[in-house]
Amino acid sequence: MSYRQALTPDALQARTNTTMRSLNRAVVVVVSPAAGLLAVTAGYGWSLALAAAVFAVSGLLLLASPFRHARTG
Repeated sequence: MSYRQALTPDALQARTNTTMRSLNRAVVVVVSPAAGLLAVTAGYGWSLALAAAVFAVSGLLLLASPFRHARTG
């Protein structure tokens, strides 16, 4: 969030924050029922393993991306 705030002009801070919060809530509305369905059909262990794998892959992608060396200003 601080990187986004550093890049966004002061006049657009509220709009940027509102947009990101809206997107986050929209994703929760879609992913929560899907995760529940996955837990019921595949089991809780597989669901947690999949969630852990998704988090691990996203972390590795961030480490390999140019975002790691991004500078502001």
